[in-house]
Amino acid sequence: MRNPGYWLCLFVIMACVGLQGCGLFVKYIPSGTIAQPTPAARDRFITVEGVNYHYAEYPADGPDILMVHGWSSSTYTWEKVAPTLQKAGYHVWCVDMKGFGWSDKPKGAAYDPLSLMQGVKAWMNAVGLKKVIYAGNSLGGGVGFYLSVEHPEVVDKLILIDAACLYPVKDPFITDLLRLPGSAIVGKMIISRWMISANLKGTYHHRDWVTNDQIDAYYARVRTQGALDAMTAMARGLDLKKLEPYTRRAGLIQCRTMIIHGQNDTTWVPIESSRRLRRDIPGSIMVEIPECGHMPQEEHPAITSQLILDFLDGKIEHDTILPAAAES
Repeated sequence: MRNPGYWLCLFVIMACVGLQGCGLFVKYIPSGTIAQPTPAARDRFITVEGVNYHYAEYPADGPDILMVHGWSSSTYTWEKVAPTLQKAGYHVWCVDMKGFGWSDKPKGAAYDPLSLMQGVKAWMNAVGLKKVIYAGNSLGGGVGFYLSVEHPEVVDKLILIDAACLYPVKDPFITDLLRLPGSAIVGKMIISRWMISANLKGTYHHRDWVTNDQIDAYYARVRTQGALDAMTAMARGLDLKKLEPYTRRAGLIQCRTMIIHGQNDTTWVPIESSRRLRRDIPGSIMVEIPECGHMPQEEHPAITSQLILDFLDGKIEHDTILPAAAES
């Protein structure tokens, strides 16, 4: 008897084939192309271990901040935060991890969190970053956690925003779907702007705050060559048993750490995951943002920017639950 997921996939295919904009008619963007340049930053490419990495650099004379995106995201996610940090004097670097954004997405490559962490470390070596303030959202937060455990000498301070891949959590529906047999083929058939829109709005508490420009930015990057294959490999590469030895070393993290979490992140990373991080990382502090989903840096960029600056200035010393705020 067929797996229920099989029939669900089949239903989705049948429904989407009848729609204009279905993945069957998508025009893909070749590797090495930047279809949408980063405003106010220098877009650059560098080849590291055979992978062409894209990164956006916001130069300044102060300390280096490295900002790393989440699953299915890119450097775009920091475009409302990075300029504020740059204006405050920080030299900001935003990198597209292997398999995401405008970076290469080699077929058959390893996309598990530890491999992505090793790729970020190799990229840091290539661009000359010896020690950074690391800020990561979702998967990027998980990568920063593993980097801090495995290479503590390169992380000066750590900022984890709705960090993922750390503790057992219920996987979102889309990652379950990508693990099904034939999901890479199915994904190419059903990918469309409306699907990206639905997924992006699912990361927000205020769904109506998602703009057409945001949807277009995410859709463009998902249409790059190999993107869906990389996303499928990433979903299938999550192995919590393999990550558990690293998770158990959370108590060894010595750098100052701030954990930020949107209280309404109910689909991707439950807040209890960050609260456990708070308990496990010595001396860490946690800030909860009400009326906020999985990506505070996009839903509340002004609040997120100020939290980062206040943390770096030593103005946040205790766990905090912020008051509800208007659109930022």
